[in-house]
Amino acid sequence: MRLLHLDEIPDETTASPVVVVAMDGWTDAGTGGSMAAQVLRDAFPTRRLGQFPPDALYDYRDRRPLLAIDQGALATPQWPELTVDLLQPPAGPPIVLIAGGEPDFAWQTIGDDLVELAKRLDATRYVGLGSVPGPVPHTRPIQLVSTSNLEELRDRMGNPHEQMVVPASCQVVLETRFGEAGLQTLGLWARVPHYVAGEFPAASRALLERFSSFLGTPVDLSVLDEDIAENRQRLDLAAEGSEEVTEHIEQLEELHDAEQSREAGEEGSPMPGGPLPSGDEIAAEVERFLRGKRE
Repeated sequence: MRLLHLDEIPDETTASPVVVVAMDGWTDAGTGGSMAAQVLRDAFPTRRLGQFPPDALYDYRDRRPLLAIDQGALATPQWPELTVDLLQPPAGPPIVLIAGGEPDFAWQTIGDDLVELAKRLDATRYVGLGSVPGPVPHTRPIQLVSTSNLEELRDRMGNPHEQMVVPASCQVVLETRFGEAGLQTLGLWARVPHYVAGEFPAASRALLERFSSFLGTPVDLSVLDEDIAENRQRLDLAAEGSEEVTEHIEQLEELHDAEQSREAGEEGSPMPGGPLPSGDEIAAEVERFLRGKRE
């Protein structure tokens, strides 16, 4: 392996795991995938298999290490990292979790190393956990879209990602690499309201619910309940404090309900008309309201 440093040689308990990837970055809206990965780490016995050297992966001017200063004394810098952990759930397959900061460099080399690791472990399945912004309201259930290299899996999971051409993230590049290597791939993507500027834990819960059902691996999701309730309360308050935000969310609710009716084969209400404010405009309005509440 050119970059991946293994802290230990995986043994027979690691055989036939599912490879799971969750990276921060622009396909981690509301930190949906990153937070889901942390819930998995906290839920199951975990040990470090290896990590990539950060100097080879990151532009530190763009992703600067954090440095604590206490009364003039400097602590050790906290470097960005991309790690490989082995999780052992009591039910379901072992999980090899690749998570951390999206690298700036060496995407293809990272893919080569992880495919080699997957083959060494006899892994046959890949699952990606991520989240993307979309014109959806926070007042409705989270929608998931999926990607996969198997048509039958896309049909079974439902809501395949729509046709588009977008700049790739490292995570989706890895999904394609695992697929080319013969693994069954499934990308799960939670749609996060495009006006949400911070964390959106409801996305993480939705991802883990589908993940748990797909693998037959029970995960305690109650750890997210308090954060979800607090986040919903903050967003509701922001909407109540701005007529523009309220109107925008009502339009998104109409759009969501019409789409759901159409998917169910019902004659729903017509699609709402009129221009929708941009996500940046609404996010700025929400942040302005929340900033005022903090002050």
